[in-house]
Amino acid sequence: MNPFFYTALIVSAALILLLLGGYAFFLYLEVRKKNLQQKQSAIALSEELAKRQIGHQNSIRVIASALVQGQVGLTEAAIRISRLSSLLNLADNSDVYQVFSQLAQATSHIPILENWKQLSRKEQIDFDKERVSIEDSFRDFILSSAQKILDLQSSRSDEESPLFYSVGKE
Repeated sequence: MNPFFYTALIVSAALILLLLGGYAFFLYLEVRKKNLQQKQSAIALSEELAKRQIGHQNSIRVIASALVQGQVGLTEAAIRISRLSSLLNLADNSDVYQVFSQLAQATSHIPILENWKQLSRKEQIDFDKERVSIEDSFRDFILSSAQKILDLQSSRSDEESPLFYSVGKE
């Protein structure tokens, strides 16, 4: 056989190996880039979730404060705190949050928003009486739990953002 043939065969094999090595390196860089993007996405997602949790906790604190001060009704506060605590997975873990879920559940059959507006005046009065009766049975527990929430969160977050922000000169 011709020595030129062997040389061409070796050069071809080396060229094929070089091309395969280059392609493998290209694929390695692509996988590395995707892994980096996934890590960055995971970090961004965890930061966003942490911000949401802080926002939900602050919302619970504001609602509890408004409830203790009599600025919001028991049922409305219970529905809102129950929903927020379930988003934070607090409802099942603490007696403090369970009472809000219990009141929200006890009043869940009462129509709200557009459904409320569609009721006759007599039906609204009847539902109001029923709601007040249910609220009265939960009142002490709800107010006590709202105060506990305020006490717990104020002890955890002394350096965190204030409950209300001042407007104007400081």
